[in-house]
Amino acid sequence: MKDVARLAGVSTSTVSHVINNNRFVSDSVRDKVMVAVEQLNYAPSALARSLKLNTTRTIGMLVTSSNNPFYAEVVRGVERSCYERGYSLILCNTEEDVARMNSSMETLLQKRVDGLLVMCTENHRPSQDALSRYPSLPIVMMDWSPFEGANDIIQDNSLLGGKWLPII
Repeated sequence: MKDVARLAGVSTSTVSHVINNNRFVSDSVRDKVMVAVEQLNYAPSALARSLKLNTTRTIGMLVTSSNNPFYAEVVRGVERSCYERGYSLILCNTEEDVARMNSSMETLLQKRVDGLLVMCTENHRPSQDALSRYPSLPIVMMDWSPFEGANDIIQDNSLLGGKWLPII
């Protein structure tokens, strides 16, 4: 960003305002900044943005078997939904290997994903301990029952015959 500012003859905050389109900048200054952006082939840093905004606009997804046609359709729908909402999807196929699953989950969490989708079988699922270390992270578990004693509104609701529960 400093190089863009130097080439355009403006401050780095002006470059930021032009790129983020969050403050008024005159057309002539905006044009100078955009010419510098193009000349330098500048792209904003996703890492810097995620640190400033505390969001990565990225969802992580763990799948035990990518060759399962059902899972493939779910992944396709999730990716489409992420794209439509301006999110990226990081997909990890664990190949029904618990060590690989835990390693992939740690990698996703270290990348500060904004949410985690876990689509695993009963026999191949992440440990509750690993998931509980990130209590503020939204986690959706699919295709298997929750941990013993866990509060699961959707499962509880389906056991009650599918009645709608009010959202508070």
